[in-house]
Amino acid sequence: MAVTESGEFRVEARAPGKVILSGEHAVVHGTSAVAAALGLYTTATIRPGMDDSCVLDLPQLGVYSKWPLKMIEELITQPHLLNPKPAHVTSYSESEWPQLAAFVERQVRSLSAKGAKGADAAVTAFLFLYTSILGLQPATVRVSSELPVGAGLGSSAAYCVALTTALLAYSREIELPQLPSVGEEVSTDRKIWFDVDEKKVDLVNKWAFEGERIIHGRPSGIDNTVSTYGYVVKFKKGQITRLHTQMPLRMLLTNTQVGRNTKALVAGVGERALRHPAAMGAIFKAIDEIAEEVVTILQTPPETARLGKSGEVVSSDECGPHPVAKTVQEIRLQELVDMNQGLLQGIGVSHLSIESICQITAAYRLSSKLTGAGGGGCVLTLLPHKLSSTSVELVKVDIEGKGFSCFEAVIGGNGVQVSCQAVS
Repeated sequence: MAVTESGEFRVEARAPGKVILSGEHAVVHGTSAVAAALGLYTTATIRPGMDDSCVLDLPQLGVYSKWPLKMIEELITQPHLLNPKPAHVTSYSESEWPQLAAFVERQVRSLSAKGAKGADAAVTAFLFLYTSILGLQPATVRVSSELPVGAGLGSSAAYCVALTTALLAYSREIELPQLPSVGEEVSTDRKIWFDVDEKKVDLVNKWAFEGERIIHGRPSGIDNTVSTYGYVVKFKKGQITRLHTQMPLRMLLTNTQVGRNTKALVAGVGERALRHPAAMGAIFKAIDEIAEEVVTILQTPPETARLGKSGEVVSSDECGPHPVAKTVQEIRLQELVDMNQGLLQGIGVSHLSIESICQITAAYRLSSKLTGAGGGGCVLTLLPHKLSSTSVELVKVDIEGKGFSCFEAVIGGNGVQVSCQAVS
């Protein structure tokens, strides 16, 4: 690993968002879920500190804070926390940080009115991960994101994964790639991103999960897993299965612009399961069966699933006035999406905005469902591979005409990656 004589360098890590194709909420109760990486990224940048302090810049949340390291040290009541061991994951415990909640509340309250909902949890997760991995090392940390906050696209997980990776790389627990020399400009277009070594990916995922626990209370672990590993994965009871998909996935994502509280929605499903254990158990089992069938479809080679010679079924009334060809696999997947959305509505996590989008896309013979926690957030719509761009634009115009925003999504790409550059 090349460094300057002073050994100083800037580290960047980027982590993708996620879309859950099937299994949200039920996965918390032990069933399968299928999710894919989304081609929108959160990027964490760490530079050497200018003085004996730590700077945190979270532009999307309206947070910019500079703390003397002595101030952070006073929050730490357990001596072992002053001797960080980044290779050994520890869990956040309020009893070991009795002053942290009040400290963060004061810090967030002192920010401008721009300070966004959830800023306190993001700052708490940062201080835990920063001190646990770097200790009291001066640093300037900036985390920016292309992901909308609170939309069900894994923004908090991408935050934790990108931040964890940058911290581990800055501590040199993750081996860094060859550093560009001092003064060598690396533009965003030319920047080279490197995958994290396989031996360290699991470490990233475990630390990021601890950050997610601070933010969400009882996360399933699927969001940070997809953001860390990328591509398409099946997740069940903590076990990760990377899927080798044979079917191209094309989707439209719509942001309802309705904010929601993931922790409250997850808790609400749990409470309903306590009130109606048999009925909710049956729904969870049905969602599990849907997720397993989605896995089978995604991994089935097209030539083994064909109906007739072309493998396509054409209906002249598909997508309004524009006919579209659908493969047998696409038809099966659409049916599963419809069933999954109905079950999610049954466990109380849908929303009028979500149902409105489902109705709009159904008029075009397209299937949609909420993705993530629900209660607002985002909706995914399956787009047949051969659906024309003209047809997609018609759907988008109708959706946006109702006040929603939507975009065609690139999914199934790389997981967390790292880049670095020497600094003078």
